[in-house]
Amino acid sequence: MARDLITEILRKRENIQRAGLNVTLSRIKKRFDLKSIEQAACFYIKKNNLEINVSSTIDDITRKVVQDNLATDNHRDLPNKPLKKHKNPKPSKSNDPLITDDVLTAAYNNAEIYPVVYMFENSVRKFVSMVMKKEHKDNWWAEKVAVSNPKIQASVAIRRLAEKDSPWHSGRAADSIFYTDINDLEKIINTYSKEFRKVLKSKFEHVIVWIDEIEKTRNILAHNNPIAKRDKDRLIVYAHDWSEFSKSINESI
Repeated sequence: MARDLITEILRKRENIQRAGLNVTLSRIKKRFDLKSIEQAACFYIKKNNLEINVSSTIDDITRKVVQDNLATDNHRDLPNKPLKKHKNPKPSKSNDPLITDDVLTAAYNNAEIYPVVYMFENSVRKFVSMVMKKEHKDNWWAEKVAVSNPKIQASVAIRRLAEKDSPWHSGRAADSIFYTDINDLEKIINTYSKEFRKVLKSKFEHVIVWIDEIEKTRNILAHNNPIAKRDKDRLIVYAHDWSEFSKSINESI
């Protein structure tokens, strides 16, 4: 098409990045079963009352879909809009005199992406567990991972013992894989690459890249340091790609 609606949206909304907008439009397209990203862009434009003329872009059938969805969905937020933002706004000041404004802002910016990291890491854990269990049966951790990756096993054992030393504190899940770090998951996938390539096929390298990049941002987040916007946007895109891909591989395991 001649027009670039994404560029036009970005000109109107300077506070958002192209990567984040692409993720939002992909979710809108899927959620409302629209024909294309351009039609999702039309939905976004009308939903946000942007002064962009889409009359030459949107066809009659899709216009009806957009109008019907706007009528029934007007009270809802768009897929990637924080649902609690209006209920729990960021305070202008911290009660802690040692917390500066930039630290306060970073804390709330980081909080927005923590659920993305949490879901990604646990999704990969579940994926690794499913593949290994299928290939090596229920005792795959003790018979495979503990033998081939003794450092991972030692780290998990230390964390389990630490929990026993603090019985009053809530523990993790029972399975050993929930005591692993995200880089441990990558090591397991690489060690048993033959098994994982059966499922991931041509996406094997992509998944390794996704884990690598998200781990970098995850580590900054875990040590309570501010996340740069470009890293935040990259994390959201990769996590979204994994989430979409996981739907197909879940059916094949």
